[in-house]
Amino acid sequence: MRPDHLPTPAQIIGELLLHHPEAASLLARASHWRSLAVWSAATTRRKFAAAQAARLAYEELAYLLEPRRRHPINFAAGLLLLLVLSTGLVTLDLIELGGLRSVLAALAATAVWLTEAWLGAVAVRQRHWTLVAAITTTAALLGLLLVALHDLGPHPGRPTIGGYLSGHAVFGALTVAFILVLTAGAAALMAHLEPASLLVARQRWYRARAAYEEAAETEQADAEAAAVAAESWLGLVRARVTAVAADEEHLTLATMALAGALVGNGRAQLPSSQ
Repeated sequence: MRPDHLPTPAQIIGELLLHHPEAASLLARASHWRSLAVWSAATTRRKFAAAQAARLAYEELAYLLEPRRRHPINFAAGLLLLLVLSTGLVTLDLIELGGLRSVLAALAATAVWLTEAWLGAVAVRQRHWTLVAAITTTAALLGLLLVALHDLGPHPGRPTIGGYLSGHAVFGALTVAFILVLTAGAAALMAHLEPASLLVARQRWYRARAAYEEAAETEQADAEAAAVAAESWLGLVRARVTAVAADEEHLTLATMALAGALVGNGRAQLPSSQ
């Protein structure tokens, strides 16, 4: 075909859209998926920025609250373990205060032991060793009081040890020793427990990261669908150009470039085919 009789790229695409039954649909589909891919990419960038900001906020808070401790105990796991220790304290207090037959008294005693543990943990973290010694002494005195309460009242038939200490008193002393051990464990746990604010910041980071990963998957899926739709449209245009002017490489390149631009700009940007 003579160069002066060759159709322009706009004429080729315009006639294709007018006469081919699938051309307009393929162009619309390619434009739709490209728009979705662009929107998904922008959303992914925003989600990534949000995830990075949440991670930095979490790390800065961790360095601020726990500058020297690299591996504090997870707040949720620590609370669960503290609940187990509290249950043990309630059980031992019930045994120790069995003569009073009062569940409320056992719960009150457990609250006192946990308060002692919390005060001790705060004193240790702030390095107030005098206060730590005072709290330890108070805990020991409370333990002696529990032994005395446990040994109140007559216990006929109980054996004696060396004629001085009854077996009942020995059992009470062992129970108090176990209580003190559990209280010390609770104090150590509280001293190494991460702050609740750190848990909240970490959960916020995890949620932001999950949202970014979901957005990234959506972006990839949209990009693949956009590539398939664009290839279907461009393949149709390429076949039309080949049929019109197979040996005109310049016309082929120009027509393909216009077809690609239409995917992004829409059919409204198509010049007149006349």
